[in-house]
Amino acid sequence: MRASATAAWQPSITLRYALRGHYFIGLRGSGAFVWQHEGDRYRVALTGSSLVDFAYTSEGRIDGPRLAPDRYVEQVLTRRKTVDFDRSAGVLRFTAIQGTMPLPPHLQDSASVFMQLAHELSADPRLFVAGRHMAYVVARPSGTTTWDFTVIGRDTLHTGAGDLSCWHLRHAPRDGSLGAEVWLAPALNDLPVQIRLEKDEGNYLLFTLREVQRQ
Repeated sequence: MRASATAAWQPSITLRYALRGHYFIGLRGSGAFVWQHEGDRYRVALTGSSLVDFAYTSEGRIDGPRLAPDRYVEQVLTRRKTVDFDRSAGVLRFTAIQGTMPLPPHLQDSASVFMQLAHELSADPRLFVAGRHMAYVVARPSGTTTWDFTVIGRDTLHTGAGDLSCWHLRHAPRDGSLGAEVWLAPALNDLPVQIRLEKDEGNYLLFTLREVQRQ
C-alpha cells in the first residue's frame, strides 16, 4: 500500500545543508532542499554551491498521494538540461537525448523522489521496515532508470538541528547510473535531513542538515 490520498503534504519549508564530497578533489560548501506548494502545485529543488553552483529542480502537480512532475531541470553554472513530462501526448521530451519516450505511470525525477519518499513515510510509517524495497522509475535528462531503494534501518545523525533518529534508505549506483542515499527524520516530518549522491566509487556529494527555515 502506498501513501494515503488523505495524508496532508508538508507545508513549504527550506532545509539548509552543509555540503562536502569528492569529485577528483575534496569539496566543501553549502546546499539546500527547498519544498514549496500552493494548492495542487509544487516546486522542489536540491541545490549546492562548492567549486560550482548547481540545482536539480522539479515542478508539477500534486496528484493525491503522489507528485506528478511537469518539468525537471538540471543546471550546472549556466548549462541547463531538461525533461518535459508531456502528459497530453503521454511522452517524455529530453534535451540531452534525441526523440521521445513513453511516459510511465507515477514517474518521478531525481529531485521529486526524495519528497515522495518523505510523504510516503508520513502517510504510512508501516511501509518502512528494514530490508523492504521501494522502487521508482526516475527521469533525468539522459533518460529514465529505476531507483530501487532498500530500507537499511534506523540511524542517529548528528545535525545542526541536534541528534536525529532517521530512516536510512539506499539506492546503489550501477551501470553508470547515479546512486542515492537518504536519511528521513520522523521528528522533522520525515524530511530528508541527509542526502548522499554517488556517481561512482569515491565521487560523491553529501548534504547534511545545518538549519531548518519554516515558511
